[in-house]
Amino acid sequence: MKQIITIFSGILLVAMLAGTALAIDINTLDQVSVLMPQSQVRSLLGSPDDVIELERGLTADIYKVSKAEPMIGAGCIYQDKRHLVGQAFIFQGTVNREAAERLVQNGYSVTEESGGVFRLAGKDDDTGQPLVARITLDNGVTVIMTFEKGFYDRWDK
Repeated sequence: MKQIITIFSGILLVAMLAGTALAIDINTLDQVSVLMPQSQVRSLLGSPDDVIELERGLTADIYKVSKAEPMIGAGCIYQDKRHLVGQAFIFQGTVNREAAERLVQNGYSVTEESGGVFRLAGKDDDTGQPLVARITLDNGVTVIMTFEKGFYDRWDK
């Protein structure tokens, strides 16, 4: 799982800095929930700015985000191009600790913390689906990734 997060974060960062596609807004992004079919996510968010192949049947749609500073981008991770199993949110700056505190205020609990990297457990605010969140910091960029818990448990072995 850590390898996927590292690879995805790097690719997502490069995608955020390239291109001039129209960006999505935070309110539209908030309508997306784990386990949604890819077609439903794309009907809400539109065509992604980029699509990347990860590994073991995972793909990711990359979107630029507008008017949500310090958030600069988001990604939707699909298994076998079918259902959303995770999301990524990219923030400019060192906001990892603040992000963890905000998730705790919203009902998440910290299950691991090491060197500014956090893992938290919680539930999707729309569906109640159990989620795992990982918050990392790399080169002044904070990445928050949330995964459907069953998927995360299978991949984190």
